[in-house]
Amino acid sequence: MRPMNFLGGLAGFQLYIGPDNSNNGEEKAPQKVASYHDPPPGVDYADNPSVFGRILRGELASADYAETPTLLAFRDRTPRASLHALIIPKAYVRDVYSLGPGDVGLVEDMRAMALDVIREHHEEALETGDYTLCFHVPPYNSVDHLHMHVLAPRSEMNFVFRDIKYRCPTRWCTLETDVIRRLKDGLPAVPYNKSSWF
Repeated sequence: MRPMNFLGGLAGFQLYIGPDNSNNGEEKAPQKVASYHDPPPGVDYADNPSVFGRILRGELASADYAETPTLLAFRDRTPRASLHALIIPKAYVRDVYSLGPGDVGLVEDMRAMALDVIREHHEEALETGDYTLCFHVPPYNSVDHLHMHVLAPRSEMNFVFRDIKYRCPTRWCTLETDVIRRLKDGLPAVPYNKSSWF
C-alpha cells in the first residue's frame, strides 16, 4: 500500500489505498519539454508566483497537449485518469474566487480547449460523456493558479478520485458548466465563502 494525498492543498491528508489503476490503458502522453510559452500582450510571467508560472517561463518541463495565445493545456504531473490534462490561462488568475462576470469567455475558452483535447486523445469518452471538467475550490486546490482538470475516461478512474476527489458538485470541486452559469447570472463563480471550509 502507498500513501496518497487525498484532497490536496491545505485540507490534504493521507489515505492508504492499494495500487492506482487509473492509468490502465493510459494514452500516449506528449513528451515533457521545458520551453518558454509566449505570453499574451500585457502579461508578464514574472508576476506569477506559482509553479505554473515556472512552466510558462520555461523553467520547468511540461507535457503539452495544446496551446493558444491565451491558454496552455498540459498533462497533470500525477495523472488520475488515462487522460488527465490541466488547462490554464497564461495570464495569472489565482483561483475560481478571482473570476467575475467578465471572465465568462475565459472559462468558455478553457472548456473548448478541454473538449478538443479529449476529442484528440479519447474521442469515445467525449462521444459518450465519459469525462469530467472541473475546478478545485480553495482551500482544496493544490496550486494557486486557476486550472481546469480534464479527466477521461471517468468510468476507468480509481473510485477515490472519481467519486471523492473529483466529485462535483462538492465544497471542494465544481463543474466548469456551473462556473459559467453562475458568472453569466452575475454571481460569484462558486457559492462558497472563501474563508470557510464548508
